[in-house]
Amino acid sequence: MKLKKVLLIDLLIITAALSGCQKEMLEKQETSPAISEQSQSMEGNATEAVKKTEVTQEPENTIIPEEKPNEANMADSNEENAKNKTGELISPYPYLMETPPFAYYIAEDIKNTSTIPLKLTELLSKKNQITDEAEWFTTNNLVQNTYSVSDLYKDGGDSLPDDIPATWNDLTLTMAFYDDSYIYCTYGTDGSYGYILKVYEKDSYKEAYCIDFSNYTYSPEYKESDYNYIQQKVNGAAIKDNILYVSHSHLTYADSSNGMNAYITAIDLSDMNVLWRSEALVSNANNIVLLDDVIISGYGFTDESDYLYQIDRITGKVIAKTPLASAASYIIVKEDKLYIRTYHTDYVYQVTH
Repeated sequence: MKLKKVLLIDLLIITAALSGCQKEMLEKQETSPAISEQSQSMEGNATEAVKKTEVTQEPENTIIPEEKPNEANMADSNEENAKNKTGELISPYPYLMETPPFAYYIAEDIKNTSTIPLKLTELLSKKNQITDEAEWFTTNNLVQNTYSVSDLYKDGGDSLPDDIPATWNDLTLTMAFYDDSYIYCTYGTDGSYGYILKVYEKDSYKEAYCIDFSNYTYSPEYKESDYNYIQQKVNGAAIKDNILYVSHSHLTYADSSNGMNAYITAIDLSDMNVLWRSEALVSNANNIVLLDDVIISGYGFTDESDYLYQIDRITGKVIAKTPLASAASYIIVKEDKLYIRTYHTDYVYQVTH
């Protein structure tokens, strides 16, 4: 009994001591409200900082990818570029041409004409040595009108101006040529396939047009086994009266694309509408030539017919063709003569309008 009484007294003493400490703490808190408020404020700020970090902070070394063009913003780009008449591109994307017809086409508002073909009188036809192309230009005092591009297919030519980029985005310059007014450059994924056409003003190097012809690459019908060889690239272009005349072809047999190869297309640069597209197999030479209302082009390939074509510049119809011994590679006009370089034969024609 005595032990229990002692324990009870000790317990009462401890309880009283604890109560006194608690009361003292409460009194201190009541007499120091600033400390309490500061503590609460710091706690609140810390919580808010955590919330903000969760919303806005990016992990270290994180790269935010650039927005890729989709159909919607590409359409906006096309609309802006179509309105551009000064040569300054508003959008960073080129104008994407729609998939073209792979047969002869003429817009409804184009009137048929009866353009008279040029009279070509043969003055010379002789075998060449195949590898003497540079000598052919020099001997005949002809201007190649091309710039040197570092790839397998484009040797020689003038030095590329420093103002013309050798690359564009992730693409490489594949071909560069010029006339009196413009410089035409094609860009692609390798040295033999250019589908982006950029046109610069020749005097100022100011970009005038940037056009994406990726929808012109593959014909709707082709041999599955030859798919890797039928990409149709830009192989010639010229501008006259604000109309772009552009040639597309691939480098293998016509049969590989079911004959849907080597076209010339006329595009109105004021609204980027296609005015006409030629029939197939009329243009796979390295260039095309405009003479008045006639376009001179050439087509040929191994075991296929080789011709020099005259095409009505207004309608895109073939109005004359001249047989050649092999496929034309270059067509050069000098004064009133037409110089034709083919794979193994050189020609000179007198031109009569």
